[in-house]
Amino acid sequence: MMFNKALWFQNYKQSKFLIWILLALFVVQMPLQAILSVESWQERAERTTYSEEYVYEVQAWDVMQIFSQGMFTIFLAAAIVIFASLLIGLERNTRRSDFTFSLPYSRSSLFLAKWALGTAAISIFFIMNFLPAYLIIYQSEFREALSLVSSIEIFWAPLLGYIFFFSFSLLVGSITGEMVSQIVLTFIFGFLPIIIFTLIQEFMQVHDFFLFHIGSHPQWIEYATPFFYAAGSIGSLPGIISAVLFTAVCLWSGTVLYTKNNLEYNGEFLMFKKMNPVLVVILTVLISFFGGMIVSSLAPWGAAALRILSYWIGFTTFMLFALLIIRRLIKMNIIFSGRAV
Repeated sequence: MMFNKALWFQNYKQSKFLIWILLALFVVQMPLQAILSVESWQERAERTTYSEEYVYEVQAWDVMQIFSQGMFTIFLAAAIVIFASLLIGLERNTRRSDFTFSLPYSRSSLFLAKWALGTAAISIFFIMNFLPAYLIIYQSEFREALSLVSSIEIFWAPLLGYIFFFSFSLLVGSITGEMVSQIVLTFIFGFLPIIIFTLIQEFMQVHDFFLFHIGSHPQWIEYATPFFYAAGSIGSLPGIISAVLFTAVCLWSGTVLYTKNNLEYNGEFLMFKKMNPVLVVILTVLISFFGGMIVSSLAPWGAAALRILSYWIGFTTFMLFALLIIRRLIKMNIIFSGRAV
């Protein structure tokens, strides 16, 4: 049922603008960037012909920037989040979900149709741009640079990472009641593990807890952070296995939650009212620790007592503002008339 033509057409109509933006971003990231990179590499190589001590060599990092890392992966991740929010969040803002749920299809079929459209678009656009980008480098004088990277790093990890991040965005959409909350919570939860680690690390450093020696974040933090998959940071076999497993979990969880949505809560921050207190606590704690980190950074590094005092001033101030703002946001109901296209 997820491949029903009527559902595909409806979902495409709602999100076609973002679908073509995704295509444009993939074109710029891979084929266009490959052409420009080869030209840049040739120019650098020509400059080194006048030097007997230096020979220019393309590094693995240069190749990874074209296929799986770099600035454009961030743009693609943002586009994927907005893509998912158009399929679910905007549909609820405009109350088109009332019409969608009246169709002779099960709610699970409706959700799976959205996932299938997004996954198909991401996969097709990625592959159709990966191949020409790969051939551009392969047919150049820098084809040996391709041997510096593996297919996992430049093909499977980014492709599966994008699909997982899209599935994760739909999962968040299954619990939110409108577009803005879906986008905001997707980014918050997409960075949540690394955010928690950073806030705890800063708290310990300010309070001089030498009992805990925390350096750079451990690798399992990256595996637990959804955004890293979309940013191409998980270029390993365990990484793609995690991406597949997390995608399956998100797809199953999203389908179950989507079938339990109450339409009367369309336009509200969350679809499940029992989750409101939990969300208030989580966001308030995160914002409070973030406020403490920001304010304490203004104090002189050597003034330990002043840094601790400023930390708790920032913590308390941000906590009060967070409670006021978050409680207002949760009570908001954003419904507007218009076409969700």
